[in-house]
Amino acid sequence: MVKENGLSHETNADETTRTWLQEFSKETTRRTYYYALNTFKKKLGIADLGVYLKASPDVVADVRTFLTALNGKPSKTVATYMGALKMFLQDHGVKVPGDEWRKICRRGFMPKRVKAETHDRKPTREELKKILNYGDIKCRAMVLFLVSSGARIGETLKLRIQDFKLDADPPSADVKAEYTKGGVGGRTVYYSYEARDSIRDWLKIKNETRKRSGAGETYESERVFPWNEGTAIYMWNRACAKADLTQRDINTKRRIIHLHSLRKFYRSNIGLDDKITDALMGHVNGLDEAYLRMDQEGEVAKAYREAMQNVSIFNVEDQHVRVQADKLERENAELKERIRKMELERTGLEVRMLNIERIIQELKQNL
Repeated sequence: MVKENGLSHETNADETTRTWLQEFSKETTRRTYYYALNTFKKKLGIADLGVYLKASPDVVADVRTFLTALNGKPSKTVATYMGALKMFLQDHGVKVPGDEWRKICRRGFMPKRVKAETHDRKPTREELKKILNYGDIKCRAMVLFLVSSGARIGETLKLRIQDFKLDADPPSADVKAEYTKGGVGGRTVYYSYEARDSIRDWLKIKNETRKRSGAGETYESERVFPWNEGTAIYMWNRACAKADLTQRDINTKRRIIHLHSLRKFYRSNIGLDDKITDALMGHVNGLDEAYLRMDQEGEVAKAYREAMQNVSIFNVEDQHVRVQADKLERENAELKERIRKMELERTGLEVRMLNIERIIQELKQNL
């Protein structure tokens, strides 16, 4: 179900729109088409699309008015909104002939091409601390996982409990290909110790925690984060509002710090080789044979463990100390193994010397 500010878009939409949106299985598609139709209604002062369709409107004139009102919007947004509107009209028996659409384009009704230029940025570590301090336990677990794994929000919300290896070092999760954007880019992702601890805390209470809907429904599910992207954005925005971090771009009116900027934080902070970083983030060009071999041999996990402090938000110094302690512990184990082998070799040498002495004594007795 599509949500805006934690509430269902279908609740706000008229009956005709709500019914049409339910024909699409993907939440992101429903949300995009809702925004398109809702913008159309607002620009033309339409209260109910069902009533509008029954009134036999001059659709061509209304489309021209709508396009004029979209002037200044990013070209991709205009194209998406127009595609959604055209599909909606056709599905309800209102067809705008192709030559009419072309006339609209030729005669200057299409807005000038504008590139989306929201000046967003990655949050700082201090800003993330403020945001997380205002988030509840489930929001904290989700955000700490996102910021330290580089995973996309869509694939993160599909992860199941059995996909997580919380006892591994570093902790990991298997992002299956069917979870990913376009069905490609399946991989293992790694995340911080603090993310692991927060996920464990969330899992302890997840099945008993009731949703805010008031219907008594809990979060019991095989998924670790059993909500949709709209709810995830709402949780993030709510924490940002409490932390007084709601700045918007002056031109596009979009948030400067948004949920998707956590991937930007990860990319710029992790400090790993670009190829490894691309692969961990699910970019197909990074998932080559060399990376897969390194991953199978544990080299990627080792590299991530040493870089983990770069994408940790709290207790960074403790993380650094832990990494150093783990390194010393591994070196100590290697030293012990070398000493053990040396002792075995010495023991073997002593046995051989005793055997030689025994043989010498036997030879002397036989002389």
